[in-house]
Order: sequence, then C-alpha cells, then structure tokens
Amino acid sequence: MKNHKQMCGLAVAIDYLGDRWTLLIVRELLITPRSFSELQGCLPGCSPNLLVSRLKEMTRNGLVDQRSEDSKKRGLYQLTELGHTLREPVESLVRWGGNLIPIQKSLRDKRPHWLEVAIPALLRPKLKIGSRYKIQFLVDEYEFAIFANDLELDIIRGKAENPEISLKMPYEKLLGLVSGYIPAKALASDEVSSKKYPTKMTAVQRLQEVLA
Repeated sequence: MKNHKQMCGLAVAIDYLGDRWTLLIVRELLITPRSFSELQGCLPGCSPNLLVSRLKEMTRNGLVDQRSEDSKKRGLYQLTELGHTLREPVESLVRWGGNLIPIQKSLRDKRPHWLEVAIPALLRPKLKIGSRYKIQFLVDEYEFAIFANDLELDIIRGKAENPEISLKMPYEKLLGLVSGYIPAKALASDEVSSKKYPTKMTAVQRLQEVLA
C-alpha cells in the first residue's frame, strides 16, 4: 500500500484506494460477492496477475475477504464491513464522473450490471420523505428494478412485481436519461411502458417527477 505519511483523510483514502482497479473492484463487490473468474469477466483490461495483487492488498487492508463454507473450495470475494462503507464515496464519484461522460469520446466498455451502482448513485440525492416508486429496467437483456421508499433505495435483481414504470433501452441512453442530459420526453413509445398510467405521456410525466 502506498503511504503518503500525511495526517490527512484524503491522503489516507488515496493510500487505500488510489491504485488502478481498486475502486472498480469495489464497484463490482458493491453489487454482489464474486468469484475470481467473475471479477476477471467484469473488469476488461485487468490482467489476472494484477487482479490477484489488488485483491491481496485489499484483503490486507481490511476491505475484502474471501469466505467459503467448504474449506476445500475457494469462496467468493466480498466486501467487509469497512469495505461496505465505501458505498457513499463511490456513489459521489459516480455522480462526479458521470458529468464528464458526455465529453469523453473514447469510452467503449459497458456492462449493464454497472448500472446497479450508477442509477442508485444518481437517484439517491433526489429522494425525499414521501418518495415512492418502483421502476423496472431492461438493458440488453439484463433486468433489474429500483424501489424507493422515503429515503431508502433498494435494488431488485431480475423482474420486480408490479413496477410503476418499465423502461427498455440501450445502456448509454438509460445512463443519459437518469443523468439528466437526455430528457424523458425524448423516449420512444417502445422504450417506456406502464400498467398504472394509461398513456405514454402520463408515464413520462411521472418519470420526470422521479428524475427531477
């Protein structure tokens, strides 16, 4: 671990998290515990040796552990209690970096499950007492939902029961919609549906309320 030897919270955070790939490993484990091979598949460009090195360092630093009920088998990597406290700073960085996505021309890799971190990060600051909604998302055959209840926001993996609104669209369009640089009124009729609201217009109006 790097050590700046500075009595400064930012410096200490960089000591723990500043190496390449460390925060992206945290992103993957905030979604769900994963095996080594699953992490490899989720982190295009990270070599196996480098991934091993990062996981060892994160384990030494108390951010990650690997547990298995069967001592003969390697368990899944998961965040420790300390590791889970990174959700708030990770979500803040998602919002900060998301503002820069429109001006980045070289971004190619995208995995639908990354939206399970990005969308809560973008919606959580908009929550208030009385927030109530359940929105279903379908992105490249990957399905999940967001359920908001007052100031709490939960992910439902797979198909949710009785969503208020269902959205089906490409990764980049959904990210743009929730980030605010694609307006809800720009959605095509086959991208938004609702059993609760009789017309696309009323469903879009409700979606605008959620995203405001």
